[in-house]
Amino acid sequence: MRPSRNSRQEILSKLSEVFRRDGYTGASLADLAGAVGLGKASLYQKFPQGKVQIGAEVLAETGRIFETEVLAPLREPGTPEARFSKMLGAARKFYEDGKLSCVLDTLSLGEAGQFYREALSEAITHWQEALTTLGREAGLSHAKATVWAEEVVITVEGSLVLARAANDPEIFRRALKRLGNRFANSQ
Repeated sequence: MRPSRNSRQEILSKLSEVFRRDGYTGASLADLAGAVGLGKASLYQKFPQGKVQIGAEVLAETGRIFETEVLAPLREPGTPEARFSKMLGAARKFYEDGKLSCVLDTLSLGEAGQFYREALSEAITHWQEALTTLGREAGLSHAKATVWAEEVVITVEGSLVLARAANDPEIFRRALKRLGNRFANSQ
């Protein structure tokens, strides 16, 4: 299929892979164009503001998918434990069992951090707020639910970084399992 017929979401998914693999600074326009089968000029036609626009759109699309696939289970019917377990399962799938780097991480480094700081901060805050609400529903005080939510995000994101650095996705899987066990045992 010709790249021009690909949906915007398919194009952004392919561009996201480059950012996840190479980070913002390491992702050249040639790499980005090659990922979607376009020349650099054609890529600029789709993204007139260049790499900054590509990164912003990748972040927005990743956030949309994260919301519908990972955070949505937190608001579904069921016990807090079951909903948290579903969220952890969705996170495993979203991050391909720890093999996929987090675009929030890779787009927070270097010059990209200054371009996307607000969007990155909003994404993390949104995730933490959803978890805090779940913690409150599980009976935690607001203060304890807020700390717990932050620890969950730190564990998920930190384990992704360690899994990538050690080339061992099992680190991520073990971390999520521990999160689920601790939450189940606190009920």
